Amino acid sequence: MASESYLSKFNDIYDKTYLDLLKFVIVKCHNINDTNDIIQETYLELWNILNKKELSDINIKSYLMGIANNKIKKHYTILKKIKTISIFEKNDKDIELIVLLEDKINIENFVIQKDNWNTIWQFIKSQKNQDIPKVFYLYYKLDLSIKEISKELKVSESYIKNLIYRTLKELQKNFGNGGISHD
Repeated sequence: MASESYLSKFNDIYDKTYLDLLKFVIVKCHNINDTNDIIQETYLELWNILNKKELSDINIKSYLMGIANNKIKKHYTILKKIKTISIFEKNDKDIELIVLLEDKINIENFVIQKDNWNTIWQFIKSQKNQDIPKVFYLYYKLDLSIKEISKELKVSESYIKNLIYRTLKELQKNFGNGGISHD
């Protein structure tokens, strides 16, 4: 059956590309809450393409990222059009000033306990600065280094460290040591 071979090929591509595509979409999206929709739309389009024509495995990852990039552009173009309907809409891109605070807390020693991840993750995703959930996901879930994250997001390492530091302090304030442990 042709559909079984398409499903097998799709599953193989999905397994080989998911983490890279996830990282790509998280970095490119303005709001991390849009990530799942973009990934779903990307793989749905891949499924539709696989059912219509044969694809070469040589550049499948870059092909998939191209689809995702188009989905992201389309998504934010539609959102921008919706936002420009009201002339009284305020700009939601407040640039946050980076204030480097010196403290004796070593941010490398903070570890978010897995059992509290969902509660903390919802809190992090609700932050106005959408770089915060991107950084936390890339750092704590995908284990990217601060240097790798700063390169992917095209920002300074100190900005990444500052986001982590300030957010961890806020998490500690809101959730106490039940949400964060010092190892």
